[in-house]
Amino acid sequence: MTTLYRPVLIESAEQAEALPFGTVAKRTKWRESGEQDYYSAVRVGYNAWFTTSDTADRQDSLSRHMVGWTALVPIEAVEEREDTSEFDWDGFVVRESTRLVTPWEEV
Repeated sequence: MTTLYRPVLIESAEQAEALPFGTVAKRTKWRESGEQDYYSAVRVGYNAWFTTSDTADRQDSLSRHMVGWTALVPIEAVEEREDTSEFDWDGFVVRESTRLVTPWEEV
């Protein structure tokens, strides 16, 4: 098994609370000058996130403060191999390809 990380927008406190401990999230905040600030957060406990946000938000944030952030959610992927054989001008050729398949692609 291989773990991939899929970006998911956090839309509710319940969704943030359902994420596993250790989940990493990010947020981009625009300043009035047009510059961007980038912040990160890690889920460290029940209803608790440690953030690198502004000084007012620097303490552990509650899950309700995470709405609007983007979390990197881990998903499992299985390696799938496929051999294709074809005949071309050089003769008989077998090509092997490998790709990672996630659960929602199998359906």
